[in-house]
Amino acid sequence: MARAGTLAAWPEARVAQAMRAWRRGAGPLEPWFRATPFAAACHYRDRALPVKDHGAPPRAVEKLLRLLPAPDPRTLWIFDLPGPLAIWLAYALRRRRALTAALAWNGWYDPRGILDGREEIPLLLALGAKLGRAPARGVYLLLDSSRHAEPRSARLDNRYALGEEDVPTLEHLAEMGVTRARAWAWTEPEEDLAAYLAYLGRRLRVRVTASVRRKVGADG
Repeated sequence: MARAGTLAAWPEARVAQAMRAWRRGAGPLEPWFRATPFAAACHYRDRALPVKDHGAPPRAVEKLLRLLPAPDPRTLWIFDLPGPLAIWLAYALRRRRALTAALAWNGWYDPRGILDGREEIPLLLALGAKLGRAPARGVYLLLDSSRHAEPRSARLDNRYALGEEDVPTLEHLAEMGVTRARAWAWTEPEEDLAAYLAYLGRRLRVRVTASVRRKVGADG
């Protein structure tokens, strides 16, 4: 019998339900919403991983929320934050501003890996279950800066970098009516994000807020 409060109590159908709750409202950015972290949860080796209800978002997320402008459908928002904080931000933006995150996450979590998913998987599932059918009237791109975590020799290297297929093209954004891009990066934009922002800059006005970590007074 599956142990309540652990990943073992999350069969594939229940994981898929949480994924659909996160994806609802992704609309024009749905092609870049990745099912990878949810598929990884279904195949995760440590089925005793605790999955429990959570309280309020971390203080760093609350501080970041206060820094954000009003959303504008002509502006593509891009966040590149550590996984757990990114998930909490996505949850808060959905609840408070009816904005859906297009999760452009390609990391296959493994308990033996550099990206072990021990924080991300429980948050994705537990908070996804709480989202239910929360309304969604806008969408933005959410990246996991942990993809560039420091290597550890004793761990499976399951890090990754963004590829061309992981982010929307200028042509697609033009069809959406996007004329500007606004990015928030936890530290300085890594090479893959910097390249994408330079690409967007060919046609869009791009504004980057770097070192969000310092602005919200957080570690990570």
